[in-house]
Amino acid sequence: MEIFRIFYTYLLWIMTILGVIVFIMLQFVTPAYGMTYNNRWGVSIRSNKAWLIMEAPVFIAMLIMFIVSMFYGHGFNWVSFTMFIFFELHYLQRSFIFPSLMRGTSMMPISIMITGIVFNTFNALMQGGWLFYLSPDDYYPISWLWSPQFIIGTIIFFLGMTINMHADRIIRKLRKDKNDNNYYIPYGWPFKKVSSANYFGEILEWIGFAILCWSVAGLVFVIWSFANIVPRSKAVYERYTQFFGEEFTKLNRYKIFPYIY
Repeated sequence: MEIFRIFYTYLLWIMTILGVIVFIMLQFVTPAYGMTYNNRWGVSIRSNKAWLIMEAPVFIAMLIMFIVSMFYGHGFNWVSFTMFIFFELHYLQRSFIFPSLMRGTSMMPISIMITGIVFNTFNALMQGGWLFYLSPDDYYPISWLWSPQFIIGTIIFFLGMTINMHADRIIRKLRKDKNDNNYYIPYGWPFKKVSSANYFGEILEWIGFAILCWSVAGLVFVIWSFANIVPRSKAVYERYTQFFGEEFTKLNRYKIFPYIY
């Protein structure tokens, strides 16, 4: 366990530093998927398959870590189990439900998919490693479930999940059928103030998760979410502007954070 603790500490530092580097890189490089897709990133596959392959590993890895912890970790704890369920709820939707509902025949480069697999696997190690193995034995007493950080974090987490899923549904419903590859301007809540409401919801989710867990691992995940999603929202905003011009810009929407950015 001590070896794992040392590895885990280095992992947190490396992932934090890489998150900062990724944020800087994405100011100059736009990953080619969704609205910004191009064929310069190598061989591609259908986006719905790529999302499944990319997101499922974190769901599976977290589940394995939870099961193994029953024998070699902390054992069953109602608080960490609740956090585990929250985490898995997101990735159940993102890994298996979201791809099955996608419309259109958009593509994703395999290189981006592999990058996502690597990050998701390490993220499972960060979150599961803390919750099931390395957090102090008395860190999550049952009273944690009615502590201010858990209540506030849970509210933010599920608010973010609601915004994320509802925004995705609005975007998906804009397409007429599974063969429609056109892009459209989304309207209504939660798009009234931001162009990337789905990304705004996802960042809220992980801020909430970091608060309700009150862990460094959760904070590192927020850093990565910010590093990846905020530049992405800028690229999406620019693509909306390119596609729709004044029809979009006259809406005066922010990129991702209402009244901020």
